[in-house]
Amino acid sequence: MQSLWDATYVVTDVETTGSHPIENRIIEVGCVVVRGGEITERIESLINPHQFIPPFIEQLTGISNAEVFTAPEEHEVLPLLAQLLSQPGAVFVAHQELFDWRFLAQGFQRCGLAIGEVPRLCTLRLARRLLPASRKKNLDALSAYYGIRIERRHRALGDAEATARILLCLLEEAERSGIETLDQLLAFQHQRLSRTLPKTVLQAVEPLLDALPVTPGVYTMYDRNGRVLYVGKASVLADRVRSYFQPSSDLPHHIERMVRHVRHIEWEETPSELSALLLEYERIRALQPPFNVLYRSVRPVPLLRLTDDPFPRLELTLQHDGSGEYFGPFPQRGVAEELRAMLEEMFRLRRCCGALAPSAAARPCFYFHLKRCGAPCAMLQSADAYAANVDRVRQILHGNVGWIIDRLRQQMIEAAEQLHFERAEQLRRRIQQLEQLSVRLPVPSASLTHMSALIAVPTVYEHTTVEIFAFVQGRLVAQQVVGRRASLEEMTTHLQNALRQTEQPELSADELAVLRIVTTWMYRHRDCYRAAMLGSPDSVPAALADVLTAERADSPRRYAPIEDL
Repeated sequence: MQSLWDATYVVTDVETTGSHPIENRIIEVGCVVVRGGEITERIESLINPHQFIPPFIEQLTGISNAEVFTAPEEHEVLPLLAQLLSQPGAVFVAHQELFDWRFLAQGFQRCGLAIGEVPRLCTLRLARRLLPASRKKNLDALSAYYGIRIERRHRALGDAEATARILLCLLEEAERSGIETLDQLLAFQHQRLSRTLPKTVLQAVEPLLDALPVTPGVYTMYDRNGRVLYVGKASVLADRVRSYFQPSSDLPHHIERMVRHVRHIEWEETPSELSALLLEYERIRALQPPFNVLYRSVRPVPLLRLTDDPFPRLELTLQHDGSGEYFGPFPQRGVAEELRAMLEEMFRLRRCCGALAPSAAARPCFYFHLKRCGAPCAMLQSADAYAANVDRVRQILHGNVGWIIDRLRQQMIEAAEQLHFERAEQLRRRIQQLEQLSVRLPVPSASLTHMSALIAVPTVYEHTTVEIFAFVQGRLVAQQVVGRRASLEEMTTHLQNALRQTEQPELSADELAVLRIVTTWMYRHRDCYRAAMLGSPDSVPAALADVLTAERADSPRRYAPIEDL
């Protein structure tokens, strides 16, 4: 069965001339493709509706009749969307999906496009079942709840991108609730929104619910015998814990069963949502609650490794033994496999195992004839040329992608000017792949060898405190809340000593899991923290000063940089 993270979600929003899918027409479509938990593609286009846009819609969207007069026709735009939805495993997603789907279905029918049955997912339905009943569930409210900034509200791509980011947050909520497969999620969105709980449960928990704080933290639920049933994290403890006991909440079956046995709740406040995620992982691993699905066992973490060979290979691995240079962790195995295949093809890295003994008498393998290997084994590629390609791969995996995109873009322009259109199209596709790669790499660095960094996250306590997470070669070595007058001498010494260890450590499965939790959070909250890379031990004081001297953002939900530290 397909997991939540393996599906291809085609998140779509349409702007229209009205609310009737037959009488009115689409004036703009925006589409964001989510694969492996990452946004990989964006599409947007105006569409000529051959209808007058009412003034109130023109004012709401900013799309004028003059703009759509010269826009592409429906039959020029919708086939691309139909192609995306026809891919195996594609899922149509929208906020209030019935509205968007009806307009698109009518458009597909007018264009003679047949795409068959497509699974459809509604983020509004999911939010109503996964989030506290007291919260509004419209796009603006959910974006504020998750700290998501909507660029160009009421424009198709802006709304689609916000919906995609909300979807990623809801998938995490669903996984935390025990929903592991796409089929379970599709069924869950249609469950009823009413239920009753035993009076003994409500009598036991109601006094505790009133005492819950409105801060991030981790909660633990117990049965009448004091046995741990469930551990969870919350960005707002009061909202999250109360949602389990709301009559309108519709929980997964096994969580509903668990709630009926709850007699006591304990919680621990944390300075930030990120520290709540890490504490949740630690508690679940230690307590092994029977109703938790996530984190009870350590899942393999996908990594890419450049081997220590004279002619290094780029290989996928699920463990870190300290040999070679590691890159990751990646959110899903499919993401790592796709990047590996693309880099091997682009830079013709060898795929054969074992050490090479280059010889002019050797016969190149099949990959050489496919132009996917330079055949250093047969001395058709020098060691220096191969090493240069490996260094280019290393630069890209470090996130330095701009140089090659600029080079390929210039080559594409030259190919088009020389009327070599097939070559230009190949280069255009390669540029798109690299642009997608640049946003899918772990942050702040894909290289575990160079993943020595400070990450500062504002706390909920006050504007002058920040929580510092310090990594050295991929290992979390320090976590501390720092205030205005706090001394940094002890942390500075500790980090300097850690950086003096020159040997690359082997990372355990738990340490890799912690790193994946942090880098995934950072990817999804790119505007919500401050980071500085660590180099030599002497770089520590300047790095600490750097992460503690930025400005705070306006929204309290956005973990922005801190002022006056």
